Amino acid sequence: MSLRKAGLTGFFLLSMASSPALAETAAHLKHALASQPSATRVLQAYCARIAPGVPVTAIAQPDQNDRTPPALLGTTFHLGAKETLRARHVSLQCGTLVLSDAWNWYVPERLTPEMNHQLQTTDIPFGRVVAPLHFTRVPLSSVSEGLPPGILLRNTAMLTRQSDQMPFSLVEENYLIAGFARFKDTSD
Repeated sequence: MSLRKAGLTGFFLLSMASSPALAETAAHLKHALASQPSATRVLQAYCARIAPGVPVTAIAQPDQNDRTPPALLGTTFHLGAKETLRARHVSLQCGTLVLSDAWNWYVPERLTPEMNHQLQTTDIPFGRVVAPLHFTRVPLSSVSEGLPPGILLRNTAMLTRQSDQMPFSLVEENYLIAGFARFKDTSD
């Protein structure tokens, strides 16, 4: 069994245990996310275990432009004269259960027209839409302590195209306690 598979399996088993400590659940989730380039892929695998056949969906939040992009975007992305930043704020859900709240700032000019169309008009998660880029996830931070109530883990990462290592997205993902606590064994 590969380390990646072992990490995901350990996370799933812990998440579905009768009463895992939040810190331990956060550590296993952090490990599972670090083992994959796509957080969407990790959440979909988790969703498949607890709700077979249910896809993870990205539910757009109404405040798409209410948040200022992080300062590091300007220096990291080296935007060209005709390039822009677009924000996408979504709740990633397994059925009706919210697993995470994600902010995504991306450069639409660095994606294909079809990808931009899907991001603007569908509930397909960002990671699934941009998967054809075979992107690399560059972790910037991962925090599990001192977070607002209800948040289990916050990850910030930059996504780069595999072909030329050009950054095209910065994501801030807040994984919710309720999204993972629901699957505890309630038979005791």
